[in-house]
Amino acid sequence: MNGPGQDMVTLTIDGRKVRAPSGSYLLQVARDAGIEIPTLCDHPDLEPVGACRLCMVEVTHPDWNGWKGLMTSCLYPVAEGIVVDTRSPKVMQARRQELDLLVARVPGSAAIRKLADQHGCKESRFAVQSNADNCIVCGLCTRVCETFATAAITTFDRGATKNVGPFAGKPPTECIGCGACAQVCPTDNIPAERTDADFRIWKRVFPTHVVVIDDSRCMGCGSCEEACPFHVARIALRSDGVRGAVIAPESCRGCGACVGACPSGALDQKTFAWPALLEQAPASTKGGVS
Repeated sequence: MNGPGQDMVTLTIDGRKVRAPSGSYLLQVARDAGIEIPTLCDHPDLEPVGACRLCMVEVTHPDWNGWKGLMTSCLYPVAEGIVVDTRSPKVMQARRQELDLLVARVPGSAAIRKLADQHGCKESRFAVQSNADNCIVCGLCTRVCETFATAAITTFDRGATKNVGPFAGKPPTECIGCGACAQVCPTDNIPAERTDADFRIWKRVFPTHVVVIDDSRCMGCGSCEEACPFHVARIALRSDGVRGAVIAPESCRGCGACVGACPSGALDQKTFAWPALLEQAPASTKGGVS
């Protein structure tokens, strides 16, 4: 969305003239124009990092005397007059090379296999990892945990053995069971199971406490909608004609992010009273809670 007085630039993507706000990134601008660019590490709620390298595009400019270069579109800001090719021979070769490596790393991933087939990468030239999981170390899970939750998981090891998970492979005490990491994983590598009574992830079991709303206290401010990492909480026109918070109980993950963000106390998890929270808190932290 363009803000008032925001500078606009004109660029060309795959032969089409496109107008976009100055400073916005190529990947989103192309998507807004209906031009699809593959990516595995991008998410609209997270800062881009260019980890997967699949969103490479070829960029040039009439003033660059014929010079062209491959750029990660998620991190490349638009500029006046640039010319972008999302499917040039160099771009397609770069994507095939990356997918060649990914097929060898995660041979059992249906998502990677589908992308590889779409780009003509039928078999990997590299040695396929034995007993491989489906982690491509894109960083989406750790980034969403750091941004919206408690940084309970991280990357460990280096090179070919680099992976993600909790510290020392033990069930993470910091995990709040929101499930955001499993939701954003592009290869479904993080096992998570939800039942009517609980949610299981990282070898931990979390009771699911659905958030309830006191309509009389809700101000319709939108803090819950902004805080919810799953886009479940939202502000809508209720049946009484007043705008307020709406949370579908069948979709609520029970993470409590919206409860903490609500300035009026309109949101609550009835079974998560303070005594119950204290019982679940690690012993090392109980002394600081009053």
